[in-house]
Amino acid sequence: MNPTCVPVTATLSHLSDDPIYKEEMPYEIWADNVADDTPRTNIKLNIFPDCALTDVRTLHGEKPALDSWGFGRFHQSFPYETGPYSAEYVNLPREKQLDVLEKYLETMSGFLREQLGCEKVVCWDWRVRSSKMTASRTSPNIYSLKQEAGQDIRSVKINSSHLVDGSPQWMQKVVSKVITDEEAAWAETGKYRTRVLTVWRPLVDIVQTDPLVYCDTWTVTDSDLDIVQKVMNDTVEESMYLKPRKEHQWYWMSNQTRDDVVIMTVWDSKRPLSRSAAVPHCAMVLPEHPPGFKPRESIELRFVVWNSD
Repeated sequence: MNPTCVPVTATLSHLSDDPIYKEEMPYEIWADNVADDTPRTNIKLNIFPDCALTDVRTLHGEKPALDSWGFGRFHQSFPYETGPYSAEYVNLPREKQLDVLEKYLETMSGFLREQLGCEKVVCWDWRVRSSKMTASRTSPNIYSLKQEAGQDIRSVKINSSHLVDGSPQWMQKVVSKVITDEEAAWAETGKYRTRVLTVWRPLVDIVQTDPLVYCDTWTVTDSDLDIVQKVMNDTVEESMYLKPRKEHQWYWMSNQTRDDVVIMTVWDSKRPLSRSAAVPHCAMVLPEHPPGFKPRESIELRFVVWNSD
């Protein structure tokens, strides 16, 4: 990207502070077999063009850290010996998919142990994403899981409306389901800090469209986030959408490569009921794109990790 065109503000979609949410909870219906006259969402988004934005590569003093900002940037040479190399990975035969994923998970689990001193890590979810170009939206991008785009929810479109991956209550339910009895006993002793983290990296050499942006959690309050119910076929999940506030400070990484890893907090046992412990994030619309740009592709892993407290 031309250095003179590096953006210092971002155009982002925020949840509207609509009075309707005092009467009914924000929701998205992703389930099948929904009547045609049933609205799939009551979510209304407003577009704000001048959200304060900083390139983390330009920071010369304090650097982003998980414990203070909710996110951190890390370097890891891309594991070409394991893959996946692109979003086309999701089109591989299932057996090959699982083989590649197992090797990548092993690599990234070791990376977390090394970088964060985790005593144990468990990956419970993953996503591969791709997009040509994102546009700010006034409603979320929802489709039935029956449709072609929803056949494999692990291969999903990028959405420009920013959210948090799970409410505190929902993430505690997730943790209780994915951990063993031994791991649950660890948590009960109070000697271990348990966190849910998202580990994100590009699957392209350089991100030229739809870079990831993330908000400093020190600038977010619990009241800035509204819980959204996501109605699936067999469960109701919860995520969160962010309402606008001028104090929010957003960050991104220009020319992010496969070697640039971003880790974001989703839930922290030190703040188990705090909505603002989690990092709001989304894709950003860039002011320009190079000729013949390559669509952004990325992979994110979601881990439960334990550290001695």
